[in-house]
Parts: sequence; C-alpha cells; structure tokens
Amino acid sequence: MVLPGSTFPEHVQKRIPVYPPVWDKKINPNSSDKGLIVRIETIRAKPGKKQAIPIPGSEKPGFSAVYRNAHSPDRLISVVHPDLDTVDSTFQAVVNAKPNALCLGERTHDQSSKTWGPYIFQTYSEINERVNHVASGIINIVEKHSGLEPHKEQYTVGLYGPNSRNWVITDLACSRTALTPVPLYDTLGPEASKYIVNLTNMPIIFASIAHIPALLASKNELPTLKAIVSFNDLEDPEYWEHPGHSKRDVLNAWAKSVGVSLYSFTDVEDSGKHIPREHRKPKSNDVFTINFTSGTTGNPKGVILHHSTMAAAVTMFKYNDFFSDDETVTFMSNLPLAHVFDRVNVHGMLSSGARLGFLHSDASQLFDDLRTLKPTAMVGVPRIFNKMCVGIRTSTIEAPGKIGEVTRAAYAEKLKNLKTTGQVTHPELDKVWSDKVRKLLGFDNTRKVFSGSAPLAAENIDFIKCALSVQFCEGYGLTETAAGISILAVDDNQSGSVGPPTPACEVCLRDLPELGYSIHDQPHPRGEIMLRGPQMFHGYYKNEEETVKAVTEDGWFHTGDVGKIDDMGRIYIIDRVKNMFKLAQGEYVAPERIETIYSSRSSLISQVFVDGNSFETYLVGIVGITPEPYAALLQSKLGLNVNPKDLEAVQATFSNKDVRKAVLTEINSHVQSAGLKGFEVIKNIKLFIEPLSADNGTLTPTMKIKRPDCRRIFNPETSEMYEEGPLVEFSSKKKAKI
Repeated sequence: MVLPGSTFPEHVQKRIPVYPPVWDKKINPNSSDKGLIVRIETIRAKPGKKQAIPIPGSEKPGFSAVYRNAHSPDRLISVVHPDLDTVDSTFQAVVNAKPNALCLGERTHDQSSKTWGPYIFQTYSEINERVNHVASGIINIVEKHSGLEPHKEQYTVGLYGPNSRNWVITDLACSRTALTPVPLYDTLGPEASKYIVNLTNMPIIFASIAHIPALLASKNELPTLKAIVSFNDLEDPEYWEHPGHSKRDVLNAWAKSVGVSLYSFTDVEDSGKHIPREHRKPKSNDVFTINFTSGTTGNPKGVILHHSTMAAAVTMFKYNDFFSDDETVTFMSNLPLAHVFDRVNVHGMLSSGARLGFLHSDASQLFDDLRTLKPTAMVGVPRIFNKMCVGIRTSTIEAPGKIGEVTRAAYAEKLKNLKTTGQVTHPELDKVWSDKVRKLLGFDNTRKVFSGSAPLAAENIDFIKCALSVQFCEGYGLTETAAGISILAVDDNQSGSVGPPTPACEVCLRDLPELGYSIHDQPHPRGEIMLRGPQMFHGYYKNEEETVKAVTEDGWFHTGDVGKIDDMGRIYIIDRVKNMFKLAQGEYVAPERIETIYSSRSSLISQVFVDGNSFETYLVGIVGITPEPYAALLQSKLGLNVNPKDLEAVQATFSNKDVRKAVLTEINSHVQSAGLKGFEVIKNIKLFIEPLSADNGTLTPTMKIKRPDCRRIFNPETSEMYEEGPLVEFSSKKKAKI
C-alpha cells in the first residue's frame, strides 16, 4: 500500500536508490538480542588512523573521491539487524527484551501547591500496550468520520504540540499500523500549517489544547479534517474555567458548529481498548513520516522518510559510545519533536532501551528539568550551548575577586590537560570548579553531550568540556538525511569537526568555482557536501520539480552546505551555499562562520546576525546583548550606570553612538586571534535585547537564522548603518615586534 503523492514518475524515481538490508559483519542474524541492547562496536578515533577512507577510482570531473566510514568501507550499513527494518519492529524488539525497563517519563503537577514534582515513568511494556490502544483508536475514529480504512488506504495523522509522552505514543501508534504521522510546527505559522493539512489530505490531528482553537477557527479552509484529538486531558481541572463550564464544553460546542469531532487522548485510548483492530504491519518501503522543512521562502517542502530511512538512521546509535553497556541511559527530549533532529534522537534512544524525560514547560525551564531528571546524555543546539557558556563564564572565570581567580586557574590547567591528554576530567580541579557547575545545571550524571543543527565554535566546545567535565561531540545532518550522517568520535579532540560519515552514508565534495572552493584546494579539498546512502530521503512530497533539483541522476543529494574533508576523513562545515554573498571589492563572505566566531568569543553577545551586499565594502551586524556584561562594560568604558535587570533602561542606551562604538570595539577585540580577514570584521552594529526568535520569523524551529527574513525585517537598521558609515576601523594584521 502506498501513501498517495509519495511516489514519482519513473524518470524521477530512479534518482532515488533502493538499498537492500545490509548489517554489520559482527552481527549474527540469528542472535537473540539482535544488537539492540549493546553496541555493535564503538568507532573510536585511533591516533594516525583514518576515520573515513576515499574509495579508489571514485573521483569524477568536478567531484572529489567518495568517502566511506573506515569501519565499513566496502558496504553501506542499512539496518542494525535484518529483522529490524521499521520503527515498529525495532520498538517491539526492545519491549520483548526489556519489558520492565523505564521508558517515557513526565513530571507530576501538584494542583494545590502549583509546583512540579519528580519524573514519573511508564515501562516499555506499559507504553507498548498504550501504543496498541491508540493505534486501534485512530483507526476507529477516522473510519467513523472519514470512512477511510487503513487496510485499503494509507493516510496521514497530524501531530501538533510540544514534546510529550502522548506525542511519542501517537508517533509509535502510527508506525504500529502503517499510518503516516506528519508533524505541524508551532512556528510554521497558520498559513503553512493549513497548506500542509490540505496537501496531505489529513483527516485527523492530535493537538495540544492551546492549538485547538486555531484549528477550529480555520476549519472552513480544511475540508479533509474530520477529527481533532487533544493531547491534554480535557477534563483536567487545570483547564476548567469554572465548575460546570469546562473547556471541553466550550470546545465541543465550537467543534460541532464547524463539523469537527473533538476527542481527548483518553477517549482514543478507550476506543482502541474496547474495540481493538488488527494492525497492518509497516514494510521497510512504507512512508514512516513526512517532515516539512520550515524553509525560508514559499511553502514548506515535505521530506518523505521511509521506515528504511529510520532503520538506517538509528544504526549510528550502535556505533558510537553514547552509553556504557552496564548503564541505564537517561535522555532529556528538549528540542522540538516536530523537527527530525530530536525525533531521530528519541527513536535512537528507544532502540537501545533508554529512558526519556520531557520538558514540563518551555525551554526557559530546561535547567529546572535537568536538575530533576539528571540525564546521562544531553543533545542540544548551538544557541543552548552558547547561552550556557555565557552564563558559566560570567559567574566563574569572568567573575571578580577570588571566584574568578580560582576558576580561571582551574580552566587554564584543565584546558592544557585536555589538549595534551584528551581527558575532560581532573581529580583535583573538578572539585573546585566543574563539580559545582555540573550540580547547578543538572549535569550530575551527564557524561556525553552532543550538538547539531548548526556549527558551534571550537572555543565553546573546549570550554564546555572543561567546565562540565563531559565528552562533547558535534554532528551533522539535515531533514533529508533523517538527522545525523556524521558525528565526531567521543575520544577525538578535534573540536570544530563534525566527524566522519557514519557507516550508513557516503560523502563527496562538488567543486564550487564561483565561490572560490575547489576539490583541489590545499591542504584539504573543499566544496559542496554531497550525500548518498540508505539514510537518505525519498523525495519531496508531491513536488517532482524540487526533488529533481535536489537529487542527481546517480542518486547524490545536494546539501547546499560548503565543507571540507581533512586527511583523517573528518568533515568540517564552512557555510551554506545560499548564505554566501559578495562584497563590493569582490570578496565572498561566509556569514555563519563569522557569526559563530563572534558569538563564541564574547559574553557580551547573546545573538548576532551579520549582513552585507555587493554595493558595500564592509559588514554590519544586528547584535543581541547580554545585560550583565553589557552594563559592566558601560560602567568601565563610559562611566554609565545602568541596572542590567531594568531592561527598559538598558534599551534606552542602544541609540547612543558612543555606546555602540564601545560595544563594537570590545567584541572586535575578542576576534583578533580568530583569523578573520579585514573585510570579515563587523564595522557597524545596532543593539537589541533578543532580536532573533522563532516567534518573529527570524529563526527556524531549530534556531537557525532565516537569512532572507532577517534581511527583510532588519533592512531599515541595515540601511541606517550603511548611511552612517563605519563606527570603527579594524586591522587583522598583528603588529611587528620591535
């Protein structure tokens, strides 16, 4: 059975290779644990040993050699085990192996005290039973209101809400019966969400109670939508307005008036429990999900990910030292599940029997939840880690008096030890610095931290390793690759690299002569990163034109990212092809790299957007400041007294030219050793508290800058800065010693 709209004409379909099940040579196909609970083999960074190998004779004109992981240069691994080729088969295998292990947990809320308690978990067996009930409940409800029968027709199920246990249960329930879950983003906006619902002919949406009114208000534009299920309990007293007139009463009346049936999550479970249905098991070539990219212009594109794609994606978790064999892994799901990054993290963790906790509120409560959960593994994005670095630096190594003196000495010694031995822990110095920071942030049990979505400055990576005594690894991936296709080995100290390709993917570079990047560059080849393998997507939903643009005739996917590959086979991300622009003097600028350098080197900066154009010779910046160090700078440099907690008073100083000049001089002083060329240094800035956010349309849900939108929104400020001219001059050349 095929989801309508998920296949293409033959001339397009042949661009998307089909990979047979291939597993690691060390896996016994008849093994009882199927490679689930223990790792296959940790891929380590061995001194002097290549981590990825160029395949002899694979070069083509304009393209570098094809690189594969050194662990498996002769084969691309597509499954952990031949029996585990779908999301559902993998989850059920873990349920059979570890039925009583803790699985999904949420914090409890005390209505009387209005406080949040500890995490309460349900076991793998309990979650599996709920998945069965919800899967049957979905079939019952859709069949009743739309007449669609899953054994005859595959359809989509909308998921619209923040991360939660019920969100993951619904995701697993769709997989259980070969339906296709389609996440809706909070930040896509109402028009994009309506576009997705209509494009996929969605009959049912699971939504948080906060999103239900918007869906009901738009019902006349959503003809296929017949049922809405609340992730929340509609009878929960927390959602009552006053006795006898609950939100369920109000929403039910509204839903009835627009022709929609409204259910609570409990209603769906009860329906499936009392009227169980036979589930059609998914096949590896069935569509697991359609993940719509947020995009920067136009309608979002629906990335088709098959069950086989996910089966290949989770193999990464078996080759990397995410956990010890004797350890109970605890993972915090804190990035949006609507984006593929955390969704693959969740399924990867579930594939190894980990326990997962969810945020009880928004990201502002992250560290409260971390202190409660105490995870052993943490995944985040650069924005989280940059803010973390600013907070730790401000309160420790940049603090006045004895605290600053002691922690600066501890950091210097730990950094030296890291560079010489690779060790992130220190028996003495951890007691005076790192242990206290770990406890404060909830990292008591955390051993490994992983970052993705965008590059993170090497300086910040090393700082986090020292401050938190954790292994820190960057990875790289896209929605089209079901998240990570490369990750740095945990024992590799080459901060700034995203590591070699995983055994499920191969990579090559494409010449970009118009941007000055070549596969013949020295010391390392540079160009557009091209990817191929069983972990790749299967086209854009109902979008033949974009699919042909993205995938070459021989199956290579254009990532749009500029990168290089070093002698060890490790990948480095330079920038997005579309992000790069030319200045009037003919120099090309990679803004993301410059933004990363600025944001990592000064605690003054919380955010920065760098811009320029072909009519100007220098760069300008939109800078978000951190109030505490900002107030300290104004006092020391200009004698101005500003209370950092009084944000109105802080904002009142932003128009002062002397203030802007002082801030720019300060932040430029921190980038002198970063190797920036003169034209890459910011010459004028405008100041803000937090100029970039998903809410104002300048960031994607994973906190990447939406450059065209930023240019449009900040065009008045950019024009003013160029009219004003440079605030400062800057030379990247070091003075000669006399």
